[in-house]
Amino acid sequence: MIFSADIEDWQQSVYDFDRAVSNRVVRNTSRLLDILDEHDVIGTFFIQGMVAEKFPNLVRSIADAGHELACHSHSHRMLYNLTEAQFRTELRRSMAALEDISGSKVIGFRAPTFSVRDDILDWYCAALREEGVVYDSSIMIATVRSCYGFTDDGILRRIAERGLDSYPMSVSRVLGKNIPVLGGGYFRIYPYWLTQWLARKLDQNTSIFYMHPYELDTNEYREVSQLVDIPTKMAVHQFARRGSVEGKLRKLLLDYPFSSFRDTYYPA
Repeated sequence: MIFSADIEDWQQSVYDFDRAVSNRVVRNTSRLLDILDEHDVIGTFFIQGMVAEKFPNLVRSIADAGHELACHSHSHRMLYNLTEAQFRTELRRSMAALEDISGSKVIGFRAPTFSVRDDILDWYCAALREEGVVYDSSIMIATVRSCYGFTDDGILRRIAERGLDSYPMSVSRVLGKNIPVLGGGYFRIYPYWLTQWLARKLDQNTSIFYMHPYELDTNEYREVSQLVDIPTKMAVHQFARRGSVEGKLRKLLLDYPFSSFRDTYYPA
């Protein structure tokens, strides 16, 4: 199974794109690094450019621990809200930050909030290839939210035709529908037994787990809501059951074998 983490700061990447990245991302990611080290797990870290620029030592810590560095855009704005020129600028800046800090080539990309759509596919894939990206992990073949998702796996063929490898997020087929599993808010909300049940028929070598280190942060809502107004709907959607994540994550790391995209598909 592929372990992947999207390294971003909730206050900036979800609440307000114009907000400065806070040092919570350092604490939360360091906590995740410690957990992975305890379980001897190496994964892929999709790092946002704004995080890399502000906290280069965090990027070095991730690389020094043996994890793969990959790109997660610069500002975390939805790609379909950017022009081609804006995306190319963001991509170039974030890739340069990661590669300058680590001294290593970055070959993977994940779009913020899986925000890839057919109408941007030509320039999206072209820009990634021109920056040396080899693979994309931004596709959810399930239409569970209006901001992302595809109804069928034809999108994988269309990406391949444009010269990129593509590794879609894991879904489970239930009653004729694709149900997301092994990641993000789904992992946070589902009881662990349900995650196991949904994952029972997945390929344990190639399935993808993803998370955000901020999902380990059980104090964020209490502390940040004293400074800014967080709408009730957002609070429920973003903070519900965060307290369950670490325990479930530790069980997951014991129950399944994990690797990175690099070590699984592109070993040296």
